[in-house]
Amino acid sequence: MDFQLSVNEQLMERIFRLYAVLRRGPGLGGEGEKGGRPSAQNRILLMLGESDGISQRDMTTLLQLRPQSVSETLGKLVAAGLVERRQSARDKRIFNIFLTDEGRDRVTELIENRPDFAALFLSPLSDEEKVQLIELLGKLVGGVDLLEGDDPEGPEVFDE
Repeated sequence: MDFQLSVNEQLMERIFRLYAVLRRGPGLGGEGEKGGRPSAQNRILLMLGESDGISQRDMTTLLQLRPQSVSETLGKLVAAGLVERRQSARDKRIFNIFLTDEGRDRVTELIENRPDFAALFLSPLSDEEKVQLIELLGKLVGGVDLLEGDDPEGPEVFDE
């Protein structure tokens, strides 16, 4: 029996395959790398490089990791002298996580040594195709947002 996927099914299959590739993420070098994906330690360090002083709870949510995994990883980073936990002045139950000087140096090293994943990943496309892809993905995201009742414009995170 000859089975042929519809155009919609073919598109969804490719979107799921693309999602899997992007989920693996770019390799950032260093120890603990598996299959090109940054280690949890490196992901936490990079997050702190952008949001130093974030709470452990917020970190868990943003990184989509289990609380136990974040706690264990932070313990290793504390032991290595890369981060420190400080009790929140506003709420004594909350601990915020900060980079040490050594941790900031490590973040700088990670950033300087990581490959330009976007350039590598998008290299098969011409500049014109990249612009088209931006427009097409915008339409898809807008359609999903409308279905979920969200603002189709989304947050203005990337506006400069």
